[in-house]
Amino acid sequence: MTILELFRNTVFWTLDYVKGGRVRKYMSTLLSVDRGGYSPDYQRVKSEKLLRHCINTVPAYKKMSGTNLADWPVVSKKELRENKASHLSSLYEAENLISMSTSGSTGTPFSCLQDINKKKHVNAEVIYYSGKTGYKIGQRIIYIRSLVKKVAKSPIQQFLSNIYQLNSKDLSDKGIEELFRQIKKLSSGSGAMVLSYASTLDAFRKYFEKHGFDAVKDCKIFGIISGSEMLYDVTRESMERAFGCKCFSRYSNEENGILGQDEVENNIFLTNNVSYVVEILKFDSDEPASVGEVGRIVVTDLYNYAMPMIRYDTGDAGAWVEVIYNGKKRLAIGNFAGRAVDIIFDCDGNQISPHMITNGMWKFEGISQFQFVQKQKNDYEMRICAGSNYDEAELLEVLHSIVGENAHIKIKKVDEIPILSSGKRRYIVNEMLK
Repeated sequence: MTILELFRNTVFWTLDYVKGGRVRKYMSTLLSVDRGGYSPDYQRVKSEKLLRHCINTVPAYKKMSGTNLADWPVVSKKELRENKASHLSSLYEAENLISMSTSGSTGTPFSCLQDINKKKHVNAEVIYYSGKTGYKIGQRIIYIRSLVKKVAKSPIQQFLSNIYQLNSKDLSDKGIEELFRQIKKLSSGSGAMVLSYASTLDAFRKYFEKHGFDAVKDCKIFGIISGSEMLYDVTRESMERAFGCKCFSRYSNEENGILGQDEVENNIFLTNNVSYVVEILKFDSDEPASVGEVGRIVVTDLYNYAMPMIRYDTGDAGAWVEVIYNGKKRLAIGNFAGRAVDIIFDCDGNQISPHMITNGMWKFEGISQFQFVQKQKNDYEMRICAGSNYDEAELLEVLHSIVGENAHIKIKKVDEIPILSSGKRRYIVNEMLK
């Protein structure tokens, strides 16, 4: 670590100590669980406390009585979005809470509110799971993502946090080479960790297959973490060979935090049992799926007391698999069926990140579901489930800014985006490839 990185590290932990040391405490619990200190009693005690809080302070749950989690209803994104006020605890004022938005990686945009204690847990999760790459707080992170105004950080914010954002909009060879140039510049010195969409890393792999690895030979990357979509084994192997470091796949979402990360086997996610109770339920009922049976991933967030998310259907699908971790048998999420997307191209034939579309949808809260389809070159269709409270002209402006001003884009209102047998909706489709 450089002197400035050590300074950032010292300042962060000093401030955490002054404010009660909650981040360090939560990290200590994560470490204990990781080393085999987990007991189901931990989750039972935490969930019972949370459920009593819900019964007493959350309107949506005032008629509930027992604290057996399995007896509580499963809640959907639609329910939380349409009845947000009834899911807020009366102990909190909405204007004092932290809003977390998801752009709709399963085709359904959504936002929730978090209290500061929950946010501290998320901070601890990020530091702890990033530490699997060798990362320490204060070191540089290069975050490759689709940038829109809502998530873009100013240069001073990036400097202070030492987290630098690179825009993944242009995934043509020229665009990728520019990303590599910036990665090389930002990773000089003591190196950096990279966070990226799996689809962006897959575009990197295809570049390497055509041009070799010379473009990144001087990049100093000590770890890579992929998220948002399935990370294919061939892509992981290509990243590890190109950058000379370990590449992990992370299962997380904006509304909760880090739900799991792979370590024992590729795309077998060891769940975060400190912060969440993770269930896998059958597609056609709320009964638990058997080990090996693909079902709906349902999450209870143990630490969001402001807007409790009890048995929250994430929209993702997977199956429990048994693994051996630190000498003990443990259940982990495998057969992950979430967030697979097609490759799409702009009017000039350049591959673009599908997250340009999903991030562009953040502002349209009146749209409950969407599916963006490339039908032919320069010909696109945005299928939406929406009422009248959205601006179609603004939606077209956003989409044209992504795929090109010469694009023909049709807005088509539908009653529902079809669900696949996996339980997922395809939110980015390229019909040219079919």
